Amino acid sequence: MSAAPRQAAPQRVGICYHPALAGAQDLAERLGGVVRAAGVDSWLSPIDWSQVDVFLGDHMPQTDVLVCVGGDGTVLHAAGVAKGTSASLLGVRMGRLGFLTECTEAEAVPALQRVLRGEAHLEERARVQARVNGGESVHALNDVIIGRHTLGRTISIGVLVNGVVLAEYRADAVIIATATGSTGYALSVGGPILHPSSEDLVLVPVAPHLTKANPLVLPGGQTRLTLTVERGEDCVLSVDGGPEQIVGAGAQVEVSLSPLKARFVRLSGPDQFYGNLARRLGWLRADHQLGELGPTGR
Repeated sequence: MSAAPRQAAPQRVGICYHPALAGAQDLAERLGGVVRAAGVDSWLSPIDWSQVDVFLGDHMPQTDVLVCVGGDGTVLHAAGVAKGTSASLLGVRMGRLGFLTECTEAEAVPALQRVLRGEAHLEERARVQARVNGGESVHALNDVIIGRHTLGRTISIGVLVNGVVLAEYRADAVIIATATGSTGYALSVGGPILHPSSEDLVLVPVAPHLTKANPLVLPGGQTRLTLTVERGEDCVLSVDGGPEQIVGAGAQVEVSLSPLKARFVRLSGPDQFYGNLARRLGWLRADHQLGELGPTGR
């Protein structure tokens, strides 16, 4: 694996936080003090989808690093705000898992100080894009989901891969996830885990009825998915868990790899992903060392 590019010492740092998460604002303000003490330009704001225009117009221009205080949902919101800009994301975990975050609350100050000194590197992650009936593209870092609109009813989604019929899923939903999203909803319904550097896409049906549930891994750069809402049932389209859009019967949703990337600030090497994954999913104790279970692994 080639060496990751360096994150230059930032000239402007934004700090956003989850406004309803206890302690998030206090930590964000403390991190703002660290940035100011280093003589770096900064701004601070709660992250709120109703204020996206403020972020884009007043805050994001010339922002090099966007610190996100909260959990994976906060980072996802921030990634949507940073879409199309050159800002890199530094996630600070105050929640339970935090696959997208780089450090915990206790580690946040020294981690940010290292970033300010230019000691971090960059990690690029793929996004996926979706268009409904040939309309404007929307971009997701995690996943695009077409799901049922009414409890107790399944939906029918026809899927073509590069124009070739794959399946008609009668299910609760169909998920198309990026490598980043492979540790989210897709994982909870039996999908595979991809390394964050992968540009492959994961397709997973949710609770399929009388249909095979096999998830698929598809080469992102070579794949165009066409999903058609069949059999008269309206569906909802969810992009990174944002506001849902009604997708009517007969509608077509085209999904493919996005030309836009998400950039993350990292302080550890790319292979640390596996150690973090094992700890966050409870496969190993935090202090586990190989060989403790004996030569047979039992």
